[in-house]
Amino acid sequence: MPIRLQVYLARAGLAPSRRKAEELIKAGKVFVNGKATKLGDKVSEKDKVTINRKQVETVRTKIYIMLNKPAGYLVAQSDARGRKLAVDLLRQPSVAGEKLSDAEFNSIFNIGRLDLDSEGLLLFTNDGRFADSIIHPRAKINKTYIAKVNGKISEETISKLLYGVVVIAEQDGREIKYLSRFRSVRVLGRGEFSILVIKISEGRKRQIRRTLEAVGHPVLTLKRISIGNLKLNELPIRKWRFLEKQEIA
Repeated sequence: MPIRLQVYLARAGLAPSRRKAEELIKAGKVFVNGKATKLGDKVSEKDKVTINRKQVETVRTKIYIMLNKPAGYLVAQSDARGRKLAVDLLRQPSVAGEKLSDAEFNSIFNIGRLDLDSEGLLLFTNDGRFADSIIHPRAKINKTYIAKVNGKISEETISKLLYGVVVIAEQDGREIKYLSRFRSVRVLGRGEFSILVIKISEGRKRQIRRTLEAVGHPVLTLKRISIGNLKLNELPIRKWRFLEKQEIA
């Protein structure tokens, strides 16, 4: 499947970021099948890509990684504000002592997101088709979270969460409304705080936080513990491991 040239270069490890790859293209240093390129061009594995007449070799091995993201780490490839990045934790050895090469590190990207204040299971890959199969709305893959919320939650409120809550959010500078439904809610404890196990199949930005705030129970902590059949289990915080593709099916 063709991908944008700057993405191809970044995944090949020939540029530390897509922005740097764009600079190489603008400078006229990148050729595809002997022809000069421009931003927006797309390439596939069948194309011959060269930089300064040197052929580019891409990372062809498919990589699948599970990270236990800590709170306070941003899920992004870079940040102008200098915040800590979840992806940089993958520069450290895995729990089994394995390391990613520079080319492998540059080839991977996150599947979906966790917001800055949330922790738990986060996936990375260099397999774009596989990533789409996980995050596309039609996949309807359940994601399970443990949420600590303010206040003693009632059965009536839980029914609302299952039936649907209207959430107001901002998107592209405008206000939008959508109906948020949780697939299931299980209460582990009620009191000054309530502990909930929540399953959702949607993936809207900050959906759980916004939904619970809408019913009067702001989230204090949020941790994702599973995606589909894949469970975080005992993977330590800040640590990662390689996955076999079938583990996520």
